[in-house]
Amino acid sequence: MIVNNVEMMNLMCIFNHSDRKVLAEDISASLPYIDDQDMAELMKQTILLLEEMSEEDFSELVFVPADEEDEPDWEGLI
Repeated sequence: MIVNNVEMMNLMCIFNHSDRKVLAEDISASLPYIDDQDMAELMKQTILLLEEMSEEDFSELVFVPADEEDEPDWEGLI
């Protein structure tokens, strides 16, 4: 399973990602303190992804925050 969402990967990078369950629990514990609906939805989607992900898939993730430079230039495509 590949995480191809820059925002989701950046979110996971700010939490303890030493273990899949710990990461999901840390994100879940922070959720009540989030007022931004878009961020809350991203967090919920990330938790679901982590719950569905196998330990093997999780172990293959590389936790490196992505820069805006890593994102495609959408302006030329619209």
